[in-house]
Amino acid sequence: MANPIKFDNVGAIGVVRDIAAAELPQGAWSDARNIRFLDGAALQFLGHGQVYLTPPEPPQFLLQANVAGSRYWLYATAGKQFAASNASGASVHTNISHATARVGKVNAWSGCVFGGIPVLNAGDGKPPMYWDTDLTHKFVDLPAWPAATSCKVLRQYKNMLIALGITRGGARLDYMVKWSSLAVAGSLPTTWDEADFTQDAGEFDLAEGQDPIVDGLGLKDSFIVYKEASTYAIDYIGGQFILKPRKVSGMSGLLNMNCAVEFEAGFGAMHFAVTGSDIVQHDGFSARSVLDKKARRFFFQDIDVAHQDKVFVFKNPFLNEILVAYPSIGATWCDTALVYNYVDGTVSFRSLPNVTHAAYGPVDNSLAGNWNQDDAPWDTDLTAWNGPDFTPDTARVMMGSADTKLFLLDASTSFDGALPDAYLERRGLSFGAPERIKIVSGVRPRITGNRGGTVIVRLGAANGPDDEPKWAKPITFTIGTSLKLDRFISGRYLAIRFETGTAFSWKLDGFSLLIDDAGEF
Repeated sequence: MANPIKFDNVGAIGVVRDIAAAELPQGAWSDARNIRFLDGAALQFLGHGQVYLTPPEPPQFLLQANVAGSRYWLYATAGKQFAASNASGASVHTNISHATARVGKVNAWSGCVFGGIPVLNAGDGKPPMYWDTDLTHKFVDLPAWPAATSCKVLRQYKNMLIALGITRGGARLDYMVKWSSLAVAGSLPTTWDEADFTQDAGEFDLAEGQDPIVDGLGLKDSFIVYKEASTYAIDYIGGQFILKPRKVSGMSGLLNMNCAVEFEAGFGAMHFAVTGSDIVQHDGFSARSVLDKKARRFFFQDIDVAHQDKVFVFKNPFLNEILVAYPSIGATWCDTALVYNYVDGTVSFRSLPNVTHAAYGPVDNSLAGNWNQDDAPWDTDLTAWNGPDFTPDTARVMMGSADTKLFLLDASTSFDGALPDAYLERRGLSFGAPERIKIVSGVRPRITGNRGGTVIVRLGAANGPDDEPKWAKPITFTIGTSLKLDRFISGRYLAIRFETGTAFSWKLDGFSLLIDDAGEF
């Protein structure tokens, strides 16, 4: 009689790509796509739907801002800036472009909302700019910005602005950190003059080593500056020196701009950062790899080298996720994301719609709950008709696409109206006895979702740990109807695969394999 071998808590470990499948613990998956690991289960990612209709130009950078009590999304294109809004079901794109065109490119923009005032920098050799949130006004140059000066990156630290990688009078100062005076709440800084000792403005060089500054980001009471191969923390000390640097790491920096994000872990605020050879999290003092022995080598080998400058990071805090968007081999734009759940420590991979940038922030209530924005068929849609979506409207991710679209993440069960290609696979199962032949007679999946939707289950077997499994004929599991699926297959190393059939959304809580031991032969 066949003995059931149970697989519970199937989302606890996630995908492990850097270790041979035959050496993985029983609960790990050797491959997956468009599957989210959350609260111990494995479920198909919620999708993305287009919002705000079609932008005039492809977005390159996104920033959420509030205007007169309403929620707007600002976006910059290769030469213009727009404010997108949704009122009474109508989407409007207001042109708020600077009179002097900013010639930006993907992953070269930086900015923030400083005391309620949106500030942007294109990194194109022109001054940073700001918008006063009046829809009849345009972006204008940042006041008090020094003449004949530009910067690579502009960020916020406490109530001052910090500029990184300065060009002054045509001379590049790739190691320079320059900061403004302290600003009054709701106002912009009044000076950047480092020679005015009545103010807190200043500058210095992080000149140790020959690696230029890449980016910077606040972390708790410090500001972290990332160079190409080193990392520094800058602390506010006031007095004569105002800011003081200290080295965090002399071994790793940052791959690109926008490749670091702050998140809240069990031990407080941390940075998640993509370096040139690893992905780490650190608290400003010590760092640890989050991908080692999971998917570090696979991730870096899967990036298209010709377009690695487009890699960037964004967070989805409601679902405890950080996404590393990257162009996979053969892609020009970010078509894939490595998804890291920073609470469970799991890794998965998700398809992206040629994303150029993404940002987290609140969206307008009418946008979040508007069923016209949801492309999933009604009979497979998990959201209530004309009701709220799965993710609260105060914690949404907006994505810009090179396909001239704005997408709301987790807004639909479909991927822009299409059924996602989602699968979950484990190979190399030997149950501690690789020398013995196992005969599988069936599988009992615990799958939930929309009743009547289907999930395809495949069973396979191989005689060697590195052999390609011989897959049996696929079996259809119908949600709400199927219980046990019968299929015979035998081998020393077993494999199982779950993939989307017709279900727009499904969740695997566990399964059992019915196995007989056929001995050693």
